Amino acid sequence: MGVYHFMGVGKSVGAVTCAVDYIEKALDLAPRNKEVQKFFMRSGGIRHVEQDHGKIEALVLFTSKEVINKKLPAFSYSGCEKPGSVRGEMVRNLKKVWKRADPDVGRKMFWCEVDVDDYQDCFDKMIRVAYRFSPHGKQGKEIWCNLTGGANAIQLALLSMARLTAISTTHYLISQRKAYQQAVEVPAEVRIHPNQDGYFNIVPFFKFSLDTLGFYDILAELNQPVTTSELLNRLKGKQLFLDSTEEEFARQYMLKLYGLGYTTYSGKKTDLNEISELGMEFLVDELLELERKLSQREANEVKSGEWEWFTEEKIG
Repeated sequence: MGVYHFMGVGKSVGAVTCAVDYIEKALDLAPRNKEVQKFFMRSGGIRHVEQDHGKIEALVLFTSKEVINKKLPAFSYSGCEKPGSVRGEMVRNLKKVWKRADPDVGRKMFWCEVDVDDYQDCFDKMIRVAYRFSPHGKQGKEIWCNLTGGANAIQLALLSMARLTAISTTHYLISQRKAYQQAVEVPAEVRIHPNQDGYFNIVPFFKFSLDTLGFYDILAELNQPVTTSELLNRLKGKQLFLDSTEEEFARQYMLKLYGLGYTTYSGKKTDLNEISELGMEFLVDELLELERKLSQREANEVKSGEWEWFTEEKIG
């Protein structure tokens, strides 16, 4: 058992291959480098054995149809001025840097087709794939996220998926400074030292908790104009916001909802709050839909084999 790396893919081959090469080189150093050993100690699900700590088992690549169908040429890179397709060049270079492979089994690559200009499409598919491989699901995979490559929508969706579900807690970036942009392997001058060498950088993990329940309960009470005081009393009658004063409630919730355009406010004299048309759309279409997506683990595991946008490739 090893780690599954979720990554976005654009036209830069190195955004993927350099990450793989870095992990391979770090693993080579681990037996004699305590700092690297410490770094990989954070990797280890309940099904991992010691020699699998940090080992890449598969790549899960989110990209466009053109990349998957080999119709998009890669950017030129060191040693290749006229590259072929992104997918072809990536596979060719991964065979060079991906050393820890069983010759009879090879390595896995999963290609996930997304609309690179549609954040929602990227996010929806990432949620599904993450639950398929979730450490808590049937697959039981540890997931790391490479936030370096691909379109902005892909990178943002990866981060959103990880921080809303906490399925993946290790996220990293590969340096894109000008001197490194054409590299497909870790530059020779980089001294491998994860998160301290200026090349491989860990992004701190912070679990986001959507205050969906609080927003939902407030908006659900605003089907007719109501003062802030009366609204809070109603909610406390339902055993909600019991520790909030009216001032805290107004500052922490009502001002946020008003700032988002989800409520209307008549002013201090009458102090009447009411749900807006945008708030109703959020309540019905966005909030409940997001909660549904974040809680559909079993359904995703069952249906994953039916995804036409999800294919597997093995590198022997």
